[in-house]
Amino acid sequence: MASDIYSETIALAALFQSAAQIQRVARFGAVDEHAIAPLMRALVITSPNTIEDVYAPKRVIPGLNQLLTSLYPKEATQPKNAELIKIAFSIINLEANLEKQSMVFAQLDKEVDKLRSDVLLLHPDYEDAADNVLVDYDIIKMYSKIYSNLISPNFPKLIIYGEESYLRRTEFQEMIRALLLAGIRASLLWHQVGGKRYSLMFRYKDIIERARQIISQQSI
Repeated sequence: MASDIYSETIALAALFQSAAQIQRVARFGAVDEHAIAPLMRALVITSPNTIEDVYAPKRVIPGLNQLLTSLYPKEATQPKNAELIKIAFSIINLEANLEKQSMVFAQLDKEVDKLRSDVLLLHPDYEDAADNVLVDYDIIKMYSKIYSNLISPNFPKLIIYGEESYLRRTEFQEMIRALLLAGIRASLLWHQVGGKRYSLMFRYKDIIERARQIISQQSI
């Protein structure tokens, strides 16, 4: 895949969309199938040729809008955005540490390949399925299990703030872990297409402008 600001922006949008949905589930116990579905689908796309094979631009509009608010310096200091940005950067750091642990990273690669086979066995048309299929609870549990078995034991746990009554519920815990895995997928893709932490520090205006252009193109 080519390294360009367009691909970086799409991958970042998916990352911030993951972070926003983690925050939504933890705070309100709310599951937005439309926003979560494309993030779950991306987990089984293992041999993409383009960024759009992984994330259709129209499906990451929520993440693109989140970028517009999160990357503006004044907006980023707002409590809800500051917390969301912290989640996103925690996922970026986790994914970077994951890449440094070659054995764990290699095992994750194997697990994802197996995951794809298992998901397609359950839903052969999963890549083109409707949102309710993409967020099938049995599949969410598969994603959650990979995070629990491979990521959680090998890296410091991420602190997710929210309502304790929601954070205690098994189905929301599993959804959050699945979204964390989806965030790792987006962060990895962001790095693969040339994304660096300095991109967010020194190129945020370019990213914001590209996000605006993509949103505008999708609304035509």
